[in-house]
Amino acid sequence: MRILKISLFILFVCFSVKIQAQETKEELFFRDLSFNYGIHPALISDYNQPNLVGSMFSVQGAFFFYNNIGVRTGFTFITNMEGTDGSVNIPIMFAYRTKTNRDFYMGSNIDSFSDLLFQIILGLIPKQAEYNVGINLGYIEPNNNLSLVDYGDGYFFEEGYQVQNRFATSIDAGLRLTYRIYRFGVVLSPSVSYVFTNNFEYYSELGLNSGFTPNWFMNLTFGISYRF
Repeated sequence: MRILKISLFILFVCFSVKIQAQETKEELFFRDLSFNYGIHPALISDYNQPNLVGSMFSVQGAFFFYNNIGVRTGFTFITNMEGTDGSVNIPIMFAYRTKTNRDFYMGSNIDSFSDLLFQIILGLIPKQAEYNVGINLGYIEPNNNLSLVDYGDGYFFEEGYQVQNRFATSIDAGLRLTYRIYRFGVVLSPSVSYVFTNNFEYYSELGLNSGFTPNWFMNLTFGISYRF
């Protein structure tokens, strides 16, 4: 088993060195297509306020110019969110991407052969960051059938989030971290959104947190990208 691991490790290193040699000069891929999946939670500052979170899937494309400044857009679909039957958003983002980082770095905490292999893999794969900012235009399909909550006394009360406005607009800022192997990449993308159209409002028949409107949301996605 150890011989197999060492053989696979040597094979991967040789492949990575070959890729590095082919990319000694920065490849100018101006277009980017990615498929991403993640979560879309509201950023709740008060622990006692009810949480709101959904699942998101997005298809995005970007075009960059010679100065690494470009435009990113696409479609984002949000599901499993309280008070809705789903929503769709169109981001319009200005983006700046850094040059590809090929510096080899290894951390000092290596406890096993698996840790060593993992850190070498991360160290050999070229990395690139992208910063983006812009607006998000969306449409929400409401489903305002509130849930019934029992507080243990046998009585049920209506509580939950309701959609007040179908059309949503937000200001977004985020970061895309890409581990690249030639044209392909694995993408981790955190971002924050400020929704100023007040789309969600919490209602409680008992008056607990009734009228609360979350405005800050986070987007955390993981995806696969292709450049051409």
